[in-house]
Amino acid sequence: MALWGGLEHAATAAQLLGADVGGLICVIIQAAAKARQNKKECAYLARRVFMIAELLPHLQDPEVMRRPEIRRPLAGLDDTFREAHELVMSCQEKGAVQRLVMAGRQAEKFRQVQSRIDSYLLVFPFISHMDITRRLDRIYRVLLLDDASPSSDSRIHELDHAEEIAQEVVLHVNGGEGQKFTVVELETATNNFASERLIGRGGVSNVYMGRLADGREVAIKHFPQAYYRSIEEFDAEHTILSLSHIRHDHIIRLFGCCMEIEKISWFVKKRVMNVLVFEYMKNSSLDQHLHGSLSSSSPVTTSWSMRMEIPLGVSRAIEHLHNHAERPVIHRDIKLSNVLLDAAWVPRLSDFGCSVIWDERKCSHLPIVGTTGYLDPEYYATNTAKPGIDVYSFGVVMLEVLTGRKPIFVD
Repeated sequence: MALWGGLEHAATAAQLLGADVGGLICVIIQAAAKARQNKKECAYLARRVFMIAELLPHLQDPEVMRRPEIRRPLAGLDDTFREAHELVMSCQEKGAVQRLVMAGRQAEKFRQVQSRIDSYLLVFPFISHMDITRRLDRIYRVLLLDDASPSSDSRIHELDHAEEIAQEVVLHVNGGEGQKFTVVELETATNNFASERLIGRGGVSNVYMGRLADGREVAIKHFPQAYYRSIEEFDAEHTILSLSHIRHDHIIRLFGCCMEIEKISWFVKKRVMNVLVFEYMKNSSLDQHLHGSLSSSSPVTTSWSMRMEIPLGVSRAIEHLHNHAERPVIHRDIKLSNVLLDAAWVPRLSDFGCSVIWDERKCSHLPIVGTTGYLDPEYYATNTAKPGIDVYSFGVVMLEVLTGRKPIFVD
């Protein structure tokens, strides 16, 4: 399924190139699988073609493809793919004499086509660099102040937009991992992780409210390094949220991380700091508004409209994880306390420490994680994680929001 999803995106991007590249990729891969001779060369060629298929979605932005310096290096891609298709088709079953006559000629053609395809693969990093430059240029234009500057409200909106673009550039440059923070920066932001800054406590982590040097309010999630499980959850959350395709309006936003490693000896290293830095959610968690200290005066408890909008946002986040990520992501711990609300009461799904990228083979016989009352009984019985376990947990969340009762209660 991932293959065909990638080809669909490739076809979309190919339309911008004015070529039937998506269709050609598809038939090349199919023909290579049926090759009767030169199987190794055909398989290698198909792999290189598919690598281009995976890179083409990065060209879906029409603004990128309108630039001649980006279109020009990709000229002739469709012709190269047509030649590649003819080549793998010629490797279907033929007579022994014809195979002997064609062998030398085909070997040379394989070298030529592979060389041209490799030259296209080299182009993509440069296109990515051009795109980053374009984003930075947009920030520069927004920040240029002159005598004909717009109204203050419009300027504030543009600056907010510039900040969003800047964050995209940081994530792009760092491979999706975001900003690298130092221990000193985070200690300063939290007043040395003072107890009065503590805003949340999990099984293996503590969350502090902090203010960075640039004025941003952030939530700083500290994982004590003494526990193996805390390192495991840090790695899982950092890995999942660093994936560029995970970003969504209803998923918590990762700004960056801090991983300090201390060298114990020449061959032993030890982590001494594991911290993730998130956007700060001003209105706490949904759990606090339904069952906690905020319930008596919360608009969540008084407005049915808001009660419906919040689960709707969570459902969109889950749907994005399951259907729009490159590979489905299973959250494994959907519950009220993991639904956070920003200053505008927009819900954000958080806490990806138990999350896994779905692989049918690897997700069998996993250790059971999650919260009692929200766990799918089938998951509990089989130790097999599937995307459906998140749907079950979300159903429990829906009932909890509608009835105001916890999953486990006593009358």
